[in-house]
Amino acid sequence: MSDSPEFPLRWRGRETGPHPLSEINQMLDDHKIGMGHEIFYQDKWMTLEQFFPAWQRAQTPEPSQASPAAPAAAVPFRVKVAQPAAVAAPVIAPSQIIDSGGRPRSRLVFALLAVFLGFTGAHNFYARQWMTGMLQLLLSVATSVMSFGIIASWIWAIVEAVVVRRDGQGREMT
Repeated sequence: MSDSPEFPLRWRGRETGPHPLSEINQMLDDHKIGMGHEIFYQDKWMTLEQFFPAWQRAQTPEPSQASPAAPAAAVPFRVKVAQPAAVAAPVIAPSQIIDSGGRPRSRLVFALLAVFLGFTGAHNFYARQWMTGMLQLLLSVATSVMSFGIIASWIWAIVEAVVVRRDGQGREMT
């Protein structure tokens, strides 16, 4: 049995492990797992991206405790760090990202498109709900080819005109 600590991993609710850090590094190198996988450390689940800096801080002795003659503690994992560029890019938090989608979508335009062109999914394309729009368009084409008409897609669009309040990016329509 090794002295290396072992940690369980989780991806989409499915747990595996426990795995030693050497195995986790190998799985990262082989692209079997990614930095978005979660690891159980200090009584909580965190992503591997959050884990490695926390683990490194926990394993590195504080400057006042380290003696100058003592060698640096070996870290049991590798973190690949890109070479610094001449000018480092600023770190931007997700909340600081500027939305390139422009102003919020109009609920009136959404409803009018749903009433008049809803069977084509035009209102969903307008609201940036691409998959729903494609499903409505395909349903209209399929039912038309089978001589059933477009009534199912049109009813679906009318219901959406009344119920849907947010666009595909989760913003409230005005």
